[in-house]
Amino acid sequence: MQLDPILVLDIGCNNILACHVNLFLGTLAPLLPKRPDLLPVVQRALCGEIIGNFLLSEIGHGLDITRLETTATKVVDGFILNTPTQSAMKFMPPTTPVPGYPKMAIVFARLFVDGEDRGVHPFLVWVKSVRLPPRSGGSPLDFAVTFFHRVKLPSTAFLGHGLEAPKDPHALLSKYIWRIPIGSMTLPLTAVPSAKMGATIGIDYSFRRHVQGKGPEKVPIISFRTQQLPVLYTIAIAYVLEAWAPRALEQFMSQELLPETRAGVCVVFKATMCRLLTHHFHMLGERLGAQGIFGYNLLSQMEMDIRGISIAEGDILVLSIRLFSELLIGRYTLPPPTHADTLLSRRSAAIFTRGHRDERFNDLILPQSEPAIIAQGCAYAYSCGLDAGVPRPLLDLFELAAIKLDPGWYAEHAGISADELLMREDKAVKAALPHLKLYGDEMNVRKWVNAPIISDSAWEGWFSQLIALKSHTGHAEQWSHNVDVSRNLHGSNSVIGSGHYLDQLESRSGMNAQAKL
Repeated sequence: MQLDPILVLDIGCNNILACHVNLFLGTLAPLLPKRPDLLPVVQRALCGEIIGNFLLSEIGHGLDITRLETTATKVVDGFILNTPTQSAMKFMPPTTPVPGYPKMAIVFARLFVDGEDRGVHPFLVWVKSVRLPPRSGGSPLDFAVTFFHRVKLPSTAFLGHGLEAPKDPHALLSKYIWRIPIGSMTLPLTAVPSAKMGATIGIDYSFRRHVQGKGPEKVPIISFRTQQLPVLYTIAIAYVLEAWAPRALEQFMSQELLPETRAGVCVVFKATMCRLLTHHFHMLGERLGAQGIFGYNLLSQMEMDIRGISIAEGDILVLSIRLFSELLIGRYTLPPPTHADTLLSRRSAAIFTRGHRDERFNDLILPQSEPAIIAQGCAYAYSCGLDAGVPRPLLDLFELAAIKLDPGWYAEHAGISADELLMREDKAVKAALPHLKLYGDEMNVRKWVNAPIISDSAWEGWFSQLIALKSHTGHAEQWSHNVDVSRNLHGSNSVIGSGHYLDQLESRSGMNAQAKL
């Protein structure tokens, strides 16, 4: 599902589905053999009659979930669920009530029985929440903070293994949240269609947009190397990441690998996907000029959505620190790339041979965690690109993108100086340029791209839907996607806002209307 390009147009919908299907239903369904009373809830959720959520993290507690403050106190006929402090409010899941679609959540709270702390356990709760302000730049979603004021729950709300004190509270909590690693693996998959759509936008706009110098002729901006580079790098990343995704999923689901190894593959996949894409989307977005910062042209929205994914289901940096530390002490290993002799594989191997735990770990080794994990991911992706037959110019560009993440090592150990890097880049770009339009066509996502800047017809169709606002003097007209109007000092009406579509705007060119937040 996450590889379907249509989800890129509304990552908010993808988030709702991920919470509902993976976390909510994925947690309840395995309980049915022992809890048949949950079947009506599961059936209603499967039919879409209720929307399910998963309330784990709190304002004051992100990854330190063993320190959650929300309490569930055992009473004679059930439990009392309570939020004792503001830092204990459940943070971020989209729990804002939607008329006609009640919301239910699996809420994690600290169980108290006879005054004794019995660890963190899940409870099934109907919820309503306080809506948060809109998240900047990303797809609209009803993020909220959720709190409980002495809410009475029936005994059947308890979804835990038992009321007794667990021998290992951390291990038990890990069993409860076993669906989270699945989300960590599947959510970043949207980076693949996002990369393809971003690259397609870059290609089409760069051929459409023309500039004119002192001479009479206009030339497309793709003629300039400064435009070619971000477009081609994004294409290369799209092709190589698409080649890697099936292999990463195969390893993640393999029963031949240790659970820790499968989780490690997930972290490598997520970190590499998200970091490569946000960096190159940023570079490509700048080459779209002012058009690149408007959400209706998709690129800035996709960049922010990927940034959100980099935090969802586990922050990339923290996950990388944990994985890197465990690899250094030899707790387990990751599968080697299928091509261990490539330049990128050599770089990854060098990191893990020289790192070790010592008293200066926090100062010297810790900052290397994320770069080390991404180096491993680049080696994986490049090898998969080789196996999948990705065109050589794009493989070379992907390799160069990885080298640029750590040019010092490649200069010292592979003899690739700054001048050599430029020459390699020039060679790869010249080899790729004749096939640029073909690369775009073969990504096969253009029918989903609704950015108006990709063609004259798309722009004209989009522009015709804008609302004309006249000034008081009648001498000027302004067009806006935003209905908020304020008076300026001269008494005329001026338009304010950030370019969201009108709530009631009906698209005649296939674009999805977005509600103004």
